[in-house]
Amino acid sequence: MTPRRTRALALFIAAAGLLAAPAPAAAQSAADVAVAREIFIEGSEFAKQGRWEEARERYERSLAIKRAPITLYSLGVAQQQTGQLVEALESFRAFLVEPSAPATKEYEKLARQAVQELERHVAGLDLRLSPDGVAGVVVKINGVEVPAAALDRPRPVNPGNHVVTVSAPGYREARRSVAAAPGSRVVVMLTLERDAPAPGASTPGASAGPRAPSAGALPGGAPPRAAPDAATVRVVPIALLAGGLTTVAAGVAIGLLGVASASDAPTRDGDAADAARAQALAGDIVAGAGLLAAGAGVLVLVLDRGPAGAPRRQAPPRAAVGPLRLTVPF
Repeated sequence: MTPRRTRALALFIAAAGLLAAPAPAAAQSAADVAVAREIFIEGSEFAKQGRWEEARERYERSLAIKRAPITLYSLGVAQQQTGQLVEALESFRAFLVEPSAPATKEYEKLARQAVQELERHVAGLDLRLSPDGVAGVVVKINGVEVPAAALDRPRPVNPGNHVVTVSAPGYREARRSVAAAPGSRVVVMLTLERDAPAPGASTPGASAGPRAPSAGALPGGAPPRAAPDAATVRVVPIALLAGGLTTVAAGVAIGLLGVASASDAPTRDGDAADAARAQALAGDIVAGAGLLAAGAGVLVLVLDRGPAGAPRRQAPPRAAVGPLRLTVPF
């Protein structure tokens, strides 16, 4: 009998003995043990044929029904043969922590050798996230979530290509593809960037409702016009007063010239007398306009002062003064 067949037979005998061994009260029923043994034997047949994928699947099913040391060891062999080095390493370690039994004693040395070899070939991903302290971070390797408590440790992975993603509320998902050689340690930098706010979304700190218009704002949201300076307000009435007095003086002068011309006229009737009287009338009109302008200036000065004598901040009146015209639109 070849060594391979001898080992397979030993596995079968060990399985028959360990799977049928008396179990604690909380263990599976006899029917469960029988099914687990049957599935284990199928896996051993596939292993002898080199059909490791089928063998691994059978060992996993048998172990799910009944936990037995020989099933752990056999599963580790099948996982190692199918490239699942991380899983094989843990299966062998689990086998070695089981109580030693005569039926599996010879496999303990082989399991230790397998652990040493696998530790040299298992790769690791050193995950580094930026920025630190982001709440709700979810990291996945090949779609499988990494527990948050394990993020500060290198993550054991099988050699080959891997896709690492990180996401968090309010951030865009970051994705990295990495290739891990056997026994390598790969540093994976993952940077989270904030999501752009959706169109029309309010920014943090913005008021939920319309803001009340500020003091002095005009209806329709137009900004208030700046109040005129007090010095500017006083210029207009002073100009009216000065212009009015000047116009009065001009009117008086014109009137005096008209009176003088009328006195020099040879007759009380005639063209010279009529021109003199027209000149005197014009003088009266100009003087009257001057008086009105001066009066308007005085009135504006009086109305532009508050109760305590402080200038009132209001728009100045628009006035136009001419020799024969005064316009003051209050």
